[in-house]
Amino acid sequence: MQIKARLAAPDDPVTMADFRIDRLTQGDIDSVLVLARLGYECLTQEQWREMASRVLSNAPGQGGVLLARDASGRARGLVVFSICPKTSGRPSLQVERVVAFDLMDPNRIAQALTQAVLEQAEVSDCDSLSLVRPLSAPASDAAMILSSGVTVLHQVL
Repeated sequence: MQIKARLAAPDDPVTMADFRIDRLTQGDIDSVLVLARLGYECLTQEQWREMASRVLSNAPGQGGVLLARDASGRARGLVVFSICPKTSGRPSLQVERVVAFDLMDPNRIAQALTQAVLEQAEVSDCDSLSLVRPLSAPASDAAMILSSGVTVLHQVL
């Protein structure tokens, strides 16, 4: 699968940034280790290889790793995602990590990856989104859950 992501640069809506988005392949694993380490600071080469190999063995509809490449073919960002079944209804897109690297404007790369992973969700018939974030402090984690759209409160009085 290959997706062309064209986004307007934030400071100049006429200029377009062009990234090629494609799935991680076996040949990409070692070359994108540096990008992966930007998103997972304690990641070892062995852990990355194991995780990437596991993702590559998944069926296409189960998620994976998408890479954003510049015009020279260099990987400039990645998104790790899963397509997860839900208790009720259609599957959910779960985004674990988005990593983008650029000297001037990594946001454009992150936007291209986000657009591409949302297109994957549409192709996979997802009707919801979940984000993976580290548990930080019980009080702030609880507040986040209670203030999100996943909490449904009912009161009789």
